[in-house]
Amino acid sequence: MRITPVKTNYKLEPASIDLVSEDISLFLTALKAPKKNIIETRITVEELLIAFMEKYGCEREFIYIKNDFLGKPYISFNVEGEPFNPLEKENDDEFGDWTSALIENADYTPAYSFDRGINTVTIHFSKKQTNPIIKLILAIVTALLVSLLKFVIPASGIAFIENNILDSLYNAFLGLMKTIELPLVFLSVTCGIIGIGDSTVFGKIGRKMVLRFVTVILFFTTIAGVIFSMLFTRFSEGGEGGLSIKVGIDMLLDLIPDSLIGPLTSGNTLQIVVMAIVIGVALVILGSKAKTISNIINEGNRIIVYIASLISKLLPVFIFIVLLDMIWSGNIRLFIDMWKPILSFAAVLILLFALMLITVSAKERVSARLLMKKMLPTFLIGLGTASSVAANGECAESLNKRMGVYKRFVEFGQPVGGVVFMPSTAINFMVCAVYMASYYKVKVSLLWFIIAIVVCTFVAIATPPVPGGAIAAYTIIFAQLGIPSDAVAIVVSLDILFDFIATAFDGSFLQLELIRQSDENKMLDYDVLRK
Repeated sequence: MRITPVKTNYKLEPASIDLVSEDISLFLTALKAPKKNIIETRITVEELLIAFMEKYGCEREFIYIKNDFLGKPYISFNVEGEPFNPLEKENDDEFGDWTSALIENADYTPAYSFDRGINTVTIHFSKKQTNPIIKLILAIVTALLVSLLKFVIPASGIAFIENNILDSLYNAFLGLMKTIELPLVFLSVTCGIIGIGDSTVFGKIGRKMVLRFVTVILFFTTIAGVIFSMLFTRFSEGGEGGLSIKVGIDMLLDLIPDSLIGPLTSGNTLQIVVMAIVIGVALVILGSKAKTISNIINEGNRIIVYIASLISKLLPVFIFIVLLDMIWSGNIRLFIDMWKPILSFAAVLILLFALMLITVSAKERVSARLLMKKMLPTFLIGLGTASSVAANGECAESLNKRMGVYKRFVEFGQPVGGVVFMPSTAINFMVCAVYMASYYKVKVSLLWFIIAIVVCTFVAIATPPVPGGAIAAYTIIFAQLGIPSDAVAIVVSLDILFDFIATAFDGSFLQLELIRQSDENKMLDYDVLRK
């Protein structure tokens, strides 16, 4: 769909609000957005404009902009006047501002900014995408068909294609990913620290919520890592196999970078994360004194995230190249054997989900079967689309109307959790790391295992939930754990399958976690939850 740019002035009056609201509904319908997202976005826009109208009066004008940026559709509203954020809710001293840089890149989530006397609210949207499973099937079928050329073209011709075309394209794609992987992690972590640390962004409940999310991910990743290690590998004995005091001290000291650009040049992910945390904390402490730098980092993060999404569009071509090369070279066995980590991944998620479901069921005195029934629609949408955006509307509605979580808690926790709370993604990285370490005979020690847990957890949190993010994540994790880069090609080729499973379970884990946290904050209606 080609988007015709629109920039129109309206008065802040009910008739104009109705016109704009109707236009946005038609706009999203043309984009083939989910019906729930269309309805919720329309209601959100109406509430925003009414808030502006009540603040500035009906005589004040606003500018309605509808456009796209490099293929990314968006709408925005500009209102001249003193700073006023219409997205702020009551009790923000406890929750904080849900429009923080931590989540403002998410689709269908409004983002507020103020610059030079202009209040701006922007909402980004996604175009209807081809089902990734279809892309995977097409890539596999095409690779199988092209591989038949081996029976027509001489061996020298096949060797020429492999060495001069396939290898070159493969290296070019990995080169693109390596170019953005480290900046992606650094900028994402730094932006997250700025968002979490700023008292105007995350209040008491907000900070507690994010800390709880991180703790649960670490716990789940550790349990999963132990199971995967028992299935696919075992710790090496002697040397670094144990965690001696000296090894522990060396590991801690290794977190300290030798120079500011040292981690970027060496590719040390842990040092990059530490540096990002230090810089993020410093920016939070300096506050308005370093606002310009914070804004630059936030803008840089938006740019790098968008570049990652552009590169991901080449993924079907990359899968085709990898499969064709593997077929011609006779190394297709590893690709076929990937059913083992995929099946193990699904089995561990089912086990962890069952444990969490039983825990929440017992604590809240509600039937586990009833909870599963209420969560099923969100799970099925995630499993069928591999899109957290598509499941967001159903997830929020289920939490509020069927599980009794107060609307205010859902409005804050669901978008923040959608960015931060991705235990299935961290476990996905962990199973791939352990399995590939076993296949390539990488020495796995207790120290290696600890580093794997930390890296997989924080890379999962730092990697934005956008197309292309996981590709960079695998490259970073494997490089840090000493796994050959060839392994990236295999897991990236099948990441689509991992993504379907992870998206479905992440939505369910989030719902259970928000039930627990809303109960602790006395924001849960037990009657609604238990009926």
